[in-house]
Amino acid sequence: MSRVLAIHRYYWPDTPPYASILRAIAERWQATGHRVDVLASQPSYKPEVITEAPKIEQINGVTVHRLRMRPDCSSRWRRVFNVGWFPLHVAWRIFVGPRYDVVMCSTVPPVLLGWAVSLVARVRRARFVYHCMDLHPEIGRLSGEFSRGSVYRFLHRLELATCRRASAIVVLSEDMERAVIARDPALADRVVVLTNFELPDFGEGAETVSPVPARPDRFRVVFTGNLGRFQGLEAVARAVLTDDPALADVELVLMGEGAAKAEIERLVAAAAPDVAARVVLVPHGSARAVRALLTTAQLGLVSLTPDVIRYAYPSKTATYLGAGLPVLVAVEPDSFLARSVLDHRVGGVLPVDDEAGARAALADWAARRDELPAMAERASAYWREEYAADRILPRWVELLEKIA
Repeated sequence: MSRVLAIHRYYWPDTPPYASILRAIAERWQATGHRVDVLASQPSYKPEVITEAPKIEQINGVTVHRLRMRPDCSSRWRRVFNVGWFPLHVAWRIFVGPRYDVVMCSTVPPVLLGWAVSLVARVRRARFVYHCMDLHPEIGRLSGEFSRGSVYRFLHRLELATCRRASAIVVLSEDMERAVIARDPALADRVVVLTNFELPDFGEGAETVSPVPARPDRFRVVFTGNLGRFQGLEAVARAVLTDDPALADVELVLMGEGAAKAEIERLVAAAAPDVAARVVLVPHGSARAVRALLTTAQLGLVSLTPDVIRYAYPSKTATYLGAGLPVLVAVEPDSFLARSVLDHRVGGVLPVDDEAGARAALADWAARRDELPAMAERASAYWREEYAADRILPRWVELLEKIA
């Protein structure tokens, strides 16, 4: 039996997808005989939704320790402060707390959490697992957040040191694997590809009916998740909000919150009323609400701005496929995600950040809707083979036992 500490800024019942994914991993480790603790902050991703949790509590056998933190949205500088404070506080807790055999953290906050945790884990002689949900500072350079050369180089050195201290670097795709190895070829034997499974449902929320009822007269394309600056959803929304008769019955439903939502709302408000009805925005919902919405759709949308797919992998893919929903992926056609969708015939590829290309592709798919039932069956089969939790979670157990 190993003693394990898993660290992430957010943990269930907090609402980001990884908060529930980590709970599923931690509970599987606990169920297979390991002693698992989790270190996270108080629920703070959407403070208006989740109330304060106990400082220490048992959730299905896993001991959860929560640090008090004010939400990022509470003031202009709070997010910047939390990015530094959380890693420092976590590192101190590991340094003065009980010794663990294995310590794992993810990439929120980016760079600093992994660097601090890996360093203090080495001091305490614990094996370190780095679960890279995305790769920074590469993504920060694409967003402009880390575009200054000196800042990027400094953060890249920190991240490289973190990876070199890791016993395992878990990434979500072959593209991410190549990106890590490009940092240092000597890391190749430590990189493990473990794609995320479908979003777990721990019974939160009572939604069994879609927040947007099905409309038989509409060809519904659904996006669920973060409406952020990396998703490139504005181009897809503009494509749908054009007076093109081929898109007359296409409906784009966007479920979630994020930095791009205000711009999409502006685009909808500026469109003619009959065209504006083609885009529907729905607030963030529970896993159960997501699944209810997916049952009303014909296609699930995955969209990323150029090059992001090299350093991240959209977990919503597994949730779509788990619901038997074919997927449209607006990513580079040579990426792992695009190739897998086409090779398994479970969807199609949209041009990246290309309004005209997206418009043509959506019109084509609306005209080919009779192909979707067979594609949905293949989507369910592909999910069972590659993305189902029952496939992925045993691999997490194997990884832990190999390292420990």
